[in-house]
Amino acid sequence: MSEHISYRVIQSDDLEAVFSFCEALKVENARMSFTDVNQLQDIFDWYEATAVYLYGAFNEAGELVGLLKGTRGVANKAHSVYLAAAVSQPYRKLSIASGLTLYALDCMKQEGIKIARTYIYSWNKASIATIEKVGFIQSGKVYMHEYDEVTQTYIDDLIYYKVL
Repeated sequence: MSEHISYRVIQSDDLEAVFSFCEALKVENARMSFTDVNQLQDIFDWYEATAVYLYGAFNEAGELVGLLKGTRGVANKAHSVYLAAAVSQPYRKLSIASGLTLYALDCMKQEGIKIARTYIYSWNKASIATIEKVGFIQSGKVYMHEYDEVTQTYIDDLIYYKVL
């Protein structure tokens, strides 16, 4: 797949595509926060929230193939953002997640964000490789964070950060 991918801020016209993207992740049984979306209103709430930043990766046809959500802290934590990102299955392993993350971090830095953080399950080698590729550093882990029914083991939640 040699399509050109473009990155931009999610617009109101994109919200149904964002919802469909999250629904596709559910069908895939992805284990991440975007699968917590239950209705289109959840996406509208993200879009309307002043502390939420939404960025998308789009293919040549204008289809949403990657999504990054940044949630800014409040009050004395407003300098920070928590990230979640995903890429559509056919577009994985094409460096889209790293390109989208770098684009989003640059935008958020211009909004005054000083540090970005994310948590990644210890089994998620692809996400770990991506986040380390774009300069995040592991700062700790939540040991045995949860029991994973799929692997029937306890998994750690790895904590990563990047100073912008």
